[in-house]
Amino acid sequence: MSEETMVISEVARKFNIENHQLRDWCEVGLVRHKRIGRIRYIFTEEDKKIEKIIELKEKFGKHAPNEMIREELIKANLMSDEQTKVIDKDADEEDANENSFKEAFLLLAKKIEEMDKKIEKKEQLTLPSENLAEKKDVIEIKEQMNKLEQDNQRLKEVNDQLLKKLDSIHSAMTEIQKEQGKSIWQRMFNK
Repeated sequence: MSEETMVISEVARKFNIENHQLRDWCEVGLVRHKRIGRIRYIFTEEDKKIEKIIELKEKFGKHAPNEMIREELIKANLMSDEQTKVIDKDADEEDANENSFKEAFLLLAKKIEEMDKKIEKKEQLTLPSENLAEKKDVIEIKEQMNKLEQDNQRLKEVNDQLLKKLDSIHSAMTEIQKEQGKSIWQRMFNK
C-alpha cells in the first residue's frame, strides 16, 4: 500500500467535487485517509475508488446509501472485506469515545456544581467589623472567589465544547444508522 497522500481540498479539486462530500466519504469509511491535527489527507491510492464512488452516486443518485456504495466497491475490488472490518472497528472505537465524552461531561458537570456551591458559600460571607485581620481574610476570599469564577467560566466553555462534540457524534451516529437502515431496504428490493 502506498502511503502517499494529498490534502483533501486538492483531491476534491482534482475530482471536481466539494470538500464536504469527500470529507463525508472519509467519515463513513468509504475513502481511506489520515488526519494530522485539523488537516485531513487522502491516500493517493484511493483515486480509483473516488472515481467509482462518483460514478455510483451519479448512477444511483447522490443520496444512495453508503452501505450500497460500499458493497459496490467490494464487488469492483476497490475495497476489501478487511477494510470494512477496520471501519467496523473504528465505529466501535467511536462508540467508546462517545462514552468517554459522556463520562468527561458528567465529571465536568459535577466539578462545575461543586464550584458553584463554593462560590455561593463565599458570597454568603458578610463583611467583618473593623478588625484588620478579618479584612485581610475577606480580601483573600474575594481573590479566591474571582479565581473560582474564572475557573468556572473556563469549565463552562469546555463543557460547551464537549456538548457540541457530543451533538456532532450523535448526529453522525444517527446518520450512519439511517444509512444502514436504507441499505437493508435496498437489498430487499434489488433482489
